[in-house]
Amino acid sequence: MNVKITSYQELQQQAAASQTRIKDLEAVNEELVDFIENAALPLHWVNGEGIITWANQAELTALGFDKDEYIGQPISKFHADQHVIGDILSRLKNNETLHNYRARLKCKDGTIKHVLISSNVLTRDGKFIHTRCFTRDITPIVLEEQRKNDFVSMVSHELKTPLTSILSYIQVMLSKYSKSDDTFLSQALSRTESLAKSMTKMINDFLNMSRLEEAKVTLNLERLELHLLIQQVIQEIQLNSHTHNIQFSHSGIMYISADHAKLGQVLINLISNAIKYSPESSTITVGYEPYGTQVKIYVRDQGIGIQESDQKRLFERFYRVENHATKHTTGFGIGLYLVAEILRYHHTKIEVESSAGKGSTFYFLLPIKAN
Repeated sequence: MNVKITSYQELQQQAAASQTRIKDLEAVNEELVDFIENAALPLHWVNGEGIITWANQAELTALGFDKDEYIGQPISKFHADQHVIGDILSRLKNNETLHNYRARLKCKDGTIKHVLISSNVLTRDGKFIHTRCFTRDITPIVLEEQRKNDFVSMVSHELKTPLTSILSYIQVMLSKYSKSDDTFLSQALSRTESLAKSMTKMINDFLNMSRLEEAKVTLNLERLELHLLIQQVIQEIQLNSHTHNIQFSHSGIMYISADHAKLGQVLINLISNAIKYSPESSTITVGYEPYGTQVKIYVRDQGIGIQESDQKRLFERFYRVENHATKHTTGFGIGLYLVAEILRYHHTKIEVESSAGKGSTFYFLLPIKAN
């Protein structure tokens, strides 16, 4: 049996190599610590209870707090909108990754910073350890947007008043001449009324957009009978549009909790969008069906469809699909943006299933309320 005996000199060499390796690891560790502690981008960790467990210097400097004023505190304490941080934590606990999520943070001096949050969660053996949350200050951009929105809102208000009067006069004239023998005048007035209503809707969309982006929207949540709400919306749309066949499909009486007016606006925008991009006399189906403990509410058309590349940006503000099939379609790309924002306030999101030339289905989910 051969036994290798390690010499004292070899032991010294191994010890020296170990020391070198330890120093190398310590140097790497120091560099990593320096990287996250002194990075230019604010970074913090939040545990499963919503408590801040660590923050780098950029985070503390951005908000103006000392370390002992910030670390150990609930993250909700520093958010200006509680429903936003509630939604963020809920999504992270469901293991979602957030990219450029808009939020408003409160600084020590009382000012508000508008930020984009990107975050995901470190888990160990299935356990929530902490978030890895980066924030990027976009306050100057948001303030410039607000100035533009203020201008848009002001102009919209100025336009709305005379347009309302014009529409009233048109309706009076239409009522007077609709039974006359002058078919040209009657048809011209009907077309003018339709265009005036279209302009009124555009102006209202601009005003609603301004309110949403100024965070001046509050929800009046109530228990709603879903089929009654949808019937009301369909009846309202059919008063002004007779070019399409709107069908209602549902799976019995269901109740939800939502803002009646705002959810109605969502459905009106979705149906109006379907009408705009579908051939005349085609069928648009509005309906709902159970989806586990939720209800799936949808609007399905037989229109031109949407390419996958456009679907990714469809709900952005002012985004419009530009191709040969849409070049004569009017609009500013606000309707679907408003839909997405209103549904975000309801803690859900709009989804689309579509392919070019094969129609589209827009849908969203809401919890079912007990009868």
